[in-house]
Amino acid sequence: MSGFNEFMGKVGFLANKAAEKTKDLAAVAAEKTKQVSRVTKLNMDISGQRETIRKAYAELGRLYYEAHKADPEPDLAQVCLQIDQANDAIASMEAEIARIKAESSESQDADFESVVDATAAEADVEVEVTVEEPAAPVQPETPAEPEAPAEPAAPEQPAEPEAPAEPEVPHED
Repeated sequence: MSGFNEFMGKVGFLANKAAEKTKDLAAVAAEKTKQVSRVTKLNMDISGQRETIRKAYAELGRLYYEAHKADPEPDLAQVCLQIDQANDAIASMEAEIARIKAESSESQDADFESVVDATAAEADVEVEVTVEEPAAPVQPETPAEPEAPAEPAAPEQPAEPEAPAEPEVPHED
C-alpha cells in the first residue's frame, strides 16, 4: 500500500506543478493581451491625431489661398494655379448642369400637340397622327410535351478476337 500512497503523492505533486504552470501561463497571456490592447489603442489615437493634422493643413492651405491667391509666393504659385483651374472646371460643369436642367424643365412643360404643331410649322409639313387600337394580346402557345428521352443504345459487344492463324507447316509428301 505504501507504493500506492507514494504514487498518489507524485501524482498530486505533478498536478500542483501543472496548476502553477497554468496560472503562470494565464498571467503571461493576460499581460500580453493588455499590451496588445494598449498598442492598438495608441495606434488608433495616432491615426486620429494624423487626421487632425491633415484637416489643419487643408484649412491652412485654404486660408493661405484665400489670402494670397492674387499674388502667391513663388513656391506656391503652381499649387494656387491648380486650385484656380479646378475651380474654373467646376464652375463650367455646374453651368452645364444648370443648362441641362433648364432644357429638361422646358421640354417637360410643353405638351405633345404643341411640340408637333411647332415642329410642323418649322418644317412646313403637315403631320397626321393616327391612333390605332392595340391588337388583342397574343396568347402564348402551349408548350408541346417534352419528348421522352431516347432509350440509351445498348452497348456494342466487342468483337471477338480472331484466333491466331496457325502457321502453315509444309507437309512432306
